[in-house]
Amino acid sequence: MQSFSREELFEKTKGLSWVFPYNELLASYDPKFDIVELVEDYAPPNGLFAEAWRSLHFKNTSPLVVGARREGTKTIFRLKQGKSELNLKPSFAPIGIEEVEVKGDEISITYSGYAGGGVSACYCRGLAEGVKRVEIIQEGGGNKFGKARIVLPRLERHIVSVDDTDNADEGATYALVHNIAMKLNSKDTRYFTHVNAQLFPENPFKTKNCMSTAVSFVSKPGNAKTIASFFEKELKKHSLSDNTGMVVFEGVIMPEEIKNYALQAKKCFLTSITEVLEICRRNNVNAFEVTGQKGLIGALAGLGMHDNPEFAASLPNIYEF
Repeated sequence: MQSFSREELFEKTKGLSWVFPYNELLASYDPKFDIVELVEDYAPPNGLFAEAWRSLHFKNTSPLVVGARREGTKTIFRLKQGKSELNLKPSFAPIGIEEVEVKGDEISITYSGYAGGGVSACYCRGLAEGVKRVEIIQEGGGNKFGKARIVLPRLERHIVSVDDTDNADEGATYALVHNIAMKLNSKDTRYFTHVNAQLFPENPFKTKNCMSTAVSFVSKPGNAKTIASFFEKELKKHSLSDNTGMVVFEGVIMPEEIKNYALQAKKCFLTSITEVLEICRRNNVNAFEVTGQKGLIGALAGLGMHDNPEFAASLPNIYEF
């Protein structure tokens, strides 16, 4: 086995016209559910979309893959830890993930594959932004079988959801939350997703459209309090409402109780702050009464929809989880 830093791998593959770097690899860990969320950003850079082979087939070739979807040029995997024997077969199952390990501040993922699958396993992924090093177990190319272990920094996901920052005359929650998130966006705290959630449209107290906003961040471990305190401070400074609420969740997998609450908040008019606080307590969600309590209802609902944008945007009875 040979170990290379990303820079050393660039030197090794210099001049090879059949090797190109993936744009980026990111891996976040959820210790409560023991799940790794892996994001592979695959060429073309700044393009519209990339091929869907990974999102469609990795679940079939790799028992460790418990979920996969594609968003533009990015493929998002949910992985469980462990090691699995792969039954690889050219054309039908040419590449897969055979091992996932979280150890200390690193997450390692072992890929194996034939032909182009072996090349991408050994070289292309190892050249991506975000990779600490690649351990080439068996070099791929041509008809050869290739296998490599990609080592990534262990990251965390933080989700912030906000509701009720405007009034009848001015304001827009989605824009304010985006602007605050952009202020936090940095090398160590990556502004990662933005989702607007349609709540019960017949709410008699709504400003107009009745929507909340959830954003998420990928960061190095230990940034949770910094993200929450910065958001709370900025909301207090810029909110135009006396009812602004915010909730903050750390993790990759959203608890079912919160997703079910989000569904109810889309279908009917909810009023109980006590229920919101109890759900938050049971699911390790931090609730912040920024300028008042009412916004916590929509904020918790938006949290439950943060990784399901089509459902979040829908009106009642159009989509289910």
